Amino acid sequence: MFVESGADAARSIREVFEAARRPDSSYPRWLDFGCGCGRVARHLARFPFVAELSGVDVDGEAIRWAASHLPGRYAEIPSDPPTALSGGSHDVVYAGSVFTHLDERRQDAWLAELHRVLRPGGLLIASTHGPSLIWARPDVGDEGREQLSGRGFLFAPGGSSSFNDDGTFHSREYLLAHWGKHFGLLHFRESGLDGYQDLAVWQKW
Repeated sequence: MFVESGADAARSIREVFEAARRPDSSYPRWLDFGCGCGRVARHLARFPFVAELSGVDVDGEAIRWAASHLPGRYAEIPSDPPTALSGGSHDVVYAGSVFTHLDERRQDAWLAELHRVLRPGGLLIASTHGPSLIWARPDVGDEGREQLSGRGFLFAPGGSSSFNDDGTFHSREYLLAHWGKHFGLLHFRESGLDGYQDLAVWQKW
């Protein structure tokens, strides 16, 4: 199940990448941002257009496992930027189930950092929780739902120390207005990742 879910996610990434890429451009250097132990990265590495694959994550144990068992280069990063990655060093960054858990301050900081590490015209492929998924968080009350409806953004802490218990929700309108300061939206697929999270392709301005 674990390996199969990673393969399914990689296929979804490939579909939106192929829909958005410039046919006259190559994209050999890929970065899996928040790669964990390589659930998706192991499959991305097999794509013919990926010549160099790197993965980064805050989980040092997962990074060490990936570095020992999977093709590619893997490095631990801090929970807040910057990273040691060189500016303009990647053609595509994939961020799956990462911005779905970040508050707005960390979101903005990491968007700026990923913008820095992408080459001009490079692509960011990222998943987000659409507003309809708010009902998966029954602990969010009327005030939170009203904030999401009004701003198009809501960060809902999970009440524990687990990163995955926190939930962040984005409307497409918010993404266009806020993420659009760094990137241009090329492709948007509602529920495009695992039939659940929205999946979008952005190009570095």
